[in-house]
Amino acid sequence: MNTSAASLRTDRQEKARFTTAEFLRMGESGAFDDMKVELVEGELVRMSPPQFAHASRQAKIAIRLSRLFAESRIVGEAGVDLGNDTVLGCDVAVLRTSVEENRLLLAADFLLVVEVAETSVARDTTMKRFAYARGGIPHYWVVDGNRSVVHVYANPLEGDYTRFHSVGFGETLDVPGADGSITID
Repeated sequence: MNTSAASLRTDRQEKARFTTAEFLRMGESGAFDDMKVELVEGELVRMSPPQFAHASRQAKIAIRLSRLFAESRIVGEAGVDLGNDTVLGCDVAVLRTSVEENRLLLAADFLLVVEVAETSVARDTTMKRFAYARGGIPHYWVVDGNRSVVHVYANPLEGDYTRFHSVGFGETLDVPGADGSITID
């Protein structure tokens, strides 16, 4: 074996890192047509397809929120551009105002982001929580199907939320920006 080939294999290898713009171009070219992918701090993360409990709960939340807001302000399965190297997908969201153009949504577009966590509670209450707080999204809910509670986060400051409480399934949950509440089950 020649020494230059051996040294190539022992050199420290760097992971490929991508920008948001590169990630979007890959998506437009069809690179992710058969998979759900997020960009987290420059790295591609493959997501598992949602199972029935997740999809059912996601639909119910979107319907209940749509009773409090104009339909054009409720989105599901939306991409959230959180800067130069992070694009996350959220399950349900309430926008501050209607968005007319076809584009990736920015953190400033959101009033509330909701993640339905049947199998992703740890990821949603840590990595996604911090990313949404850094982006300045004012309200974030994690619907924890395992514990039958909604973790409610508000007031982002310096990369985390300063207010937190949990609301049990079936209890009244005040919806930010609305004169009303919903229950989640």
